[in-house]
Amino acid sequence: QPGGNVVLELNQKDYSLIEIAQIVEGNDAKILSANITSRPDSQMLELTLKINLTNIDAIIQTFNRYDYIISASFHESDFDDMLKDRYEELMRYINF
Repeated sequence: QPGGNVVLELNQKDYSLIEIAQIVEGNDAKILSANITSRPDSQMLELTLKINLTNIDAIIQTFNRYDYIISASFHESDFDDMLKDRYEELMRYINF
């Protein structure tokens, strides 16, 4: 199913899937899957979320507002679209 992925790093004692789900659902999205990886030598967790939206910029911004550490994200972004449009305009200008 199409969607975006976000990887969060958080302390084990700060982990609350309810809070994370509220952030995602507050942005009109749903969590399709969640995978937790713990590091044996640390108190940190790595939480990978699959979200049903392809553009998850708003969700990432909300995680940043709540001071979550985002180690990676994979999604389509409005910024990517803008960058592609500008590149195409540059190529048309050069070929003109």
